[in-house]
Amino acid sequence: MTTPDSITLHDVQIGLRYNLPFFAIATIVFVAGISSLLLALLRSRDRLLLWLGVLSIVYASRLFLQNSLFQGAMGAGEFLFLRLCLTYVIAIPYAAFARELLGPGWKRSITIWLSIQIAFALVVIPISAYNNGLWNWTDPANSVLVISGTLLILLHVILRPRNSESFAGTLTWPLVIFSLMVLLNNRGYRLAGMDVEPVGFLILLAGLGYTAARTAFARERKLTEVEQELTTARRIQNSIIPNSSPDFPGLLFASRYQPMTAVAGDFFDFLKTGESALTILVADVSGHGVPAALVASMLKVCFAAQLERAHNPAEVLTGLNAMLRGSLGGQYITASCAAIDLAGRTITYAGAGHPPGLLLRRSTGEVTQLAENGLFIGPFPLATYSNLSVPFGSGDKLLLYTDGILEATGPNGQEFGQKSLEQLFLKTHDLEPAAFIEQLFRMISTPMQQDDLTAVVAQFG
Repeated sequence: MTTPDSITLHDVQIGLRYNLPFFAIATIVFVAGISSLLLALLRSRDRLLLWLGVLSIVYASRLFLQNSLFQGAMGAGEFLFLRLCLTYVIAIPYAAFARELLGPGWKRSITIWLSIQIAFALVVIPISAYNNGLWNWTDPANSVLVISGTLLILLHVILRPRNSESFAGTLTWPLVIFSLMVLLNNRGYRLAGMDVEPVGFLILLAGLGYTAARTAFARERKLTEVEQELTTARRIQNSIIPNSSPDFPGLLFASRYQPMTAVAGDFFDFLKTGESALTILVADVSGHGVPAALVASMLKVCFAAQLERAHNPAEVLTGLNAMLRGSLGGQYITASCAAIDLAGRTITYAGAGHPPGLLLRRSTGEVTQLAENGLFIGPFPLATYSNLSVPFGSGDKLLLYTDGILEATGPNGQEFGQKSLEQLFLKTHDLEPAAFIEQLFRMISTPMQQDDLTAVVAQFG
């Protein structure tokens, strides 16, 4: 029996020479794993880095438990069962990393491999616990699964389409070397008496880490480019929305446009048709984001082209439908159009599947719905629209808006709704348009905005 007093310097040197390299490899792999996890969780949210971190930490933990220096420092035994558990679990994050990188694989082969690894671990770990890890077939079977999976990844990497991002240069040789060293290790080959598999894993880790980092940075770069494009699109869209009320003697205006995302599909604009006549269009493009914003930009040009017929809202909507049908890619537009004639003291109104305009009469203190509506703009080539003419007297107010106003959810969790809008419009009859808009948006604006919000108010005198 060897006692501490009988251990020679030569024995210590041999022990250090055998254990120190693997302790160093384990430390490098563990630090790399922690770094990958932190990068995945704190910055990129990239699951490639997440799985790489889990794989590295599990593999490094097994190397530590196998190392005599670690065992001596911990004053514990050989951690046989825990080592076996880690051995059978290691391939799971490895397979998950491959699926995240390459997809489910040809006929879902990588997903099938991942499922087999999970099932194998669930079966073998309890068996090993019951038999103290004394089954001779589990380690070779696990090695076969790992090597087969590695070769499967290698096949997918090599056969990856050339027009996609190529990983062959960074993963082919690390996968080949790791497969070879796992195979040699399981055949009993040793390099100067040491296992060669950890060296192969370190090489594989370098390849996986480089690939994961490159993919993460590429995604970050694409995300940055998208954000820059959205910023440009937002700037362009803001330029098509009137940034101030029109200077029109006899009318007071107020408007508010609040998109749900960086760009949106709500739109409003004004066309002056005479010294005492003005036409307002408020529209809502179906959907959200960039597609809706592109259609809204088209709507700006098409509305400007309706100048000659702008005194007739029904003809405006018919003209918009004629210009835009076939160009919306399955989207549609709802709109309300109101032509105000101060000389004739009238409002002529037409709608296209849009929430009704509201007219607040100062003389009677009543709110009237302008509910003349036709079909959506876009899907129906033969759609027709009709006008509704109503008196517009001194002190009267006109409110045009999009359905986001009605569907907005207040602090109580209830939709604002048509009735609440009409009641607020009536209750605040003495407020100027700007003050009314401010109070309205204060009531319906929430951090979790569900739709674009647009409202335009015009008051006579």
